[in-house]
Amino acid sequence: MTSLNADTLRDGASDAVDKLARAAAPAIDEGKRHARVLLDQSGELIDRVNARANETAADLGESLIAYTKKSPLIALILAVGAGALLFSVTRSIQSRR
Repeated sequence: MTSLNADTLRDGASDAVDKLARAAAPAIDEGKRHARVLLDQSGELIDRVNARANETAADLGESLIAYTKKSPLIALILAVGAGALLFSVTRSIQSRR
């Protein structure tokens, strides 16, 4: 193969790659746009879920405090029971390792 043929082939391949890149550019740009839209939407969704979780936790905390003030002995018994349950689960998990 002569140097002229190699140069011609290289130029042809380079031109083909350039044409392909130009043809694919609109699809790539559209894909990027869709990705940005999805990223924005997911960020908004995460913010809403976070706000709802904070509200729920605050409501639960207020309810727990109100219940504890109303029935302190029962609340104490429930807390001790929950602690014992948590302790036994932790020990069970550790013994399996």
